[in-house]
Amino acid sequence: KRDEYDDGPQCKDIFSKFILINDLVKSSKIFELSFPIKKDQTEVAFPIYQSTKRDAMFTDDPSCKRLLTVTVQSPNVERGTDRKLLVKMDFSRTLLHFQAVDVTSGKSAQVD
Repeated sequence: KRDEYDDGPQCKDIFSKFILINDLVKSSKIFELSFPIKKDQTEVAFPIYQSTKRDAMFTDDPSCKRLLTVTVQSPNVERGTDRKLLVKMDFSRTLLHFQAVDVTSGKSAQVD
């Protein structure tokens, strides 16, 4: 379970936890993520999963389900892997609001 990136192999399908079951969440929380990106990559997809297990480790675990995917354009390939992407998850509404922004270019994508 790995992909090849410019700086070497990286694990893939890792279930990264933002919030655990039964955790209290502030009405709005911003997450800044750093992750491997290929130097010539012009868009980045952010899949969001949920799990019924607190200890899920991979997104292909039977307890995991993909909720949505947001894809943000990241056209400034001159910076290679030195690009910052901001991910915002907003829990202040009845439904989840998810936004991804390429800080360098200002391009963004969102799902309500």
